[in-house]
Amino acid sequence: MTTVAEFFNDYIPQHNLLRILLTLVALTVILLLSSVTRRLARRFGARQGYGPGRIFQVTVMVNVVAIITTLVVLGVIWGFTGQGFMVIASSLFAVVGIALFAAWSILSNITAAFILFFSAPFQVGDRIRVLDGDNTLTGRVRHMGLIYLTLDDEDGHRYTLPNNMLLQRTVIRLAPNKELPCDKKHCR
Repeated sequence: MTTVAEFFNDYIPQHNLLRILLTLVALTVILLLSSVTRRLARRFGARQGYGPGRIFQVTVMVNVVAIITTLVVLGVIWGFTGQGFMVIASSLFAVVGIALFAAWSILSNITAAFILFFSAPFQVGDRIRVLDGDNTLTGRVRHMGLIYLTLDDEDGHRYTLPNNMLLQRTVIRLAPNKELPCDKKHCR
């Protein structure tokens, strides 16, 4: 009967044993950091009173970052060469570059969603007014997602606003039970 040490000496070269140990350490550290980050995001969201959907979106993004980090770290540990990396990276950048050029606004909306999540100028259920020249909107926030926000006005109309617009325009958070502020340009 062979011992575990004999098995590793006979069948696994020493440099691969080190790689296996580094892989286990890296996976453990990344899993722990990912778990802690997800837990912190959940606590932050609960403390701010965010809905479970918004908290879930942030935890999914934490998982995506953890997966990408894991792949990069494992590539370094297992000796993924720079030349091989450059071939794959240039191919991916060409394909992704074309896709991102077409979807640049989607990325800006996702980034804006994270800024709105952590800065929390308003929440689901709040009444807000978005000042946009003659296209001013006033209503109650119904849903806040990764790409857009849904706003219901007093007449029953539903508006879908991209998140990046909410960072570029003036947004007024209205008092819950007071009448709308009225000025010359935005009165009904």
